[in-house]
Amino acid sequence: MMMMMMMMDRPTVVVVVVVAVLLAVASVSSSQSSSPMNREKNKGRHGQRGARDRDQAAAAVAAAYDGVCDLEISCRGGGDEANLSMPVRLPIKGPRGPQGRPGEKGDRGHDGLPGFHGAPGLPAPSQKKVAFFAGLTQNFGPVQEHTDIVLDRVITNIGSGYSPSTGRFTAPVNGVYQFNVIVSAQGRQKAAVMILKNGEMVATVWAESIPYWATSSNIAVLSLDRGDQVWLLLLTRASYLHGFMYTTFSGFIIFEH
Repeated sequence: MMMMMMMMDRPTVVVVVVVAVLLAVASVSSSQSSSPMNREKNKGRHGQRGARDRDQAAAAVAAAYDGVCDLEISCRGGGDEANLSMPVRLPIKGPRGPQGRPGEKGDRGHDGLPGFHGAPGLPAPSQKKVAFFAGLTQNFGPVQEHTDIVLDRVITNIGSGYSPSTGRFTAPVNGVYQFNVIVSAQGRQKAAVMILKNGEMVATVWAESIPYWATSSNIAVLSLDRGDQVWLLLLTRASYLHGFMYTTFSGFIIFEH
C-alpha cells in the first residue's frame, strides 16, 4: 500500500487517505456491534492493523507533500479508544504563487520627532595673528638711485613680520594680507614710492607738494606664501620723503590659506 501511494499524484493520495479513514471507522463500528467475546477476540487484530494503516498513511502523506501539513483529521470511537484513534493529516497548503505587482505609492507620513542634539563640534583652528605699523621719524632723500625705505620707528609688530633693520615685511604664514602706504612731501618737493612683492612692482604712490604740502596713500591686498617679502622703494625721479611719522607703512593678515 505504501508503494502505491507513493506512485499516485497528490489528489489521488488525498482520496486514498480519506477512503482509508472511512474503512477504519467502518471496521471499528463493526467490532463494536459484535458480542463482547468477539470484541475481545478482535481487539488485538484491529489494534495492530489500525496502527499499521496509520503509520503507512502518515508516511505516504509526508513523502508526497514533503511534510507540509496544516490540517489533522482524527477518528475517535466509544469504548476502546486505543483502537479507535487514528489521526490522518491532509495537506492543504499549496505551493507559493508568483509575486504580485507592486502597489501604488502611499501618502507621505507625518514628520518624526526631532532628534537629540549632537555633541559640540571641535573648536576652529586658531589663526596666526600678524599686524605691523611703522613710520619715518626724519626726512629722507633725495637719492641718486632707487633705494629701499627703512621706516625706523616701529609702533606695532605682532608676529614679528616687519624688520626694522631692512624695512621689509616677511610673511610668517600663507595667507591674504592688506598693506597700507602713506607718503608725504613738503616744500614743493615730490615723493614717489613703489610697493614691491619679492622685487616686483605692485603699486605706486605719488605725492607732489604744490604749493607747500602733499600726502598720498594706496592700499594693496596680496596673497603671500610663507617667506614672501613686501617692502617700499623710493624712486629717483621724486625722491624726497617728509618724515616725522607723516610717511608710514602698515599691514595685517586678513585670513590664512
